[in-house]
Amino acid sequence: VSASRYPVVVKLGHAHGGTGKARAETNQEFLDLASLAAMANAYCTAEPYIDTKYDVHVQKIGNNYKAFMRKSISGNWKSNTGSAMLEQLSVSERHRTWVDHVAQLFGGLDICAIELLVGKDGREHIIEVNDSALSLMGDSQEEDRRHIAELVTAKMQVYCRPPSMLTKTASRGSMSGSSQVGSPVEDRTAPPTAPLGSHGSMGSMASIGSLGSVGSTAPMTGDVTASDSHHQLQRRDSQ
Repeated sequence: VSASRYPVVVKLGHAHGGTGKARAETNQEFLDLASLAAMANAYCTAEPYIDTKYDVHVQKIGNNYKAFMRKSISGNWKSNTGSAMLEQLSVSERHRTWVDHVAQLFGGLDICAIELLVGKDGREHIIEVNDSALSLMGDSQEEDRRHIAELVTAKMQVYCRPPSMLTKTASRGSMSGSSQVGSPVEDRTAPPTAPLGSHGSMGSMASIGSLGSVGSTAPMTGDVTASDSHHQLQRRDSQ
């Protein structure tokens, strides 16, 4: 196991902020780091070391683009650790094209960012791509948060809006119309087709008679009164 050229940067896992990164100057140092990586349950990468002049952060939030230059002043070979000087740059057409292309590669991201290193030879190297887990930088962080909030609410208006009131009213009217068909309410308005005494049993007639105006000792014959008909309908509904 060896690296193509030295020095090389060994990265362990998906940690950020300079954590889990080490630099190997020789093949022996690389083998020592590889033996440590073999004990960890995480993937490991080895990348050529770039003598960095500064790094650039390019972010995209909807149609808003920003670029920041970060230059380490602590002397650490990890340009994203320690003290650094931050400066906002104008977004070049090249950087805008890069971040748009990255967004399309992952299905059309509305929020994304790329991190690139600018070597002392002037060459740019993209080392990282972030989705909505991007870091907000500089004095415009509140503005960026507002852009994110407006973007999210705009998407919610499109994808989370309930049906229109017209559709809701029409569907509600059709539901009420269909529920009225065959409803027991219609049976309440229909008068009985025959006297209850001619069809009902003696038990039901006795109970109706005790609730109605007819006394319990009176003979249960003749037409049913309006009160009896009302109680009979109530019993039918309860059944």
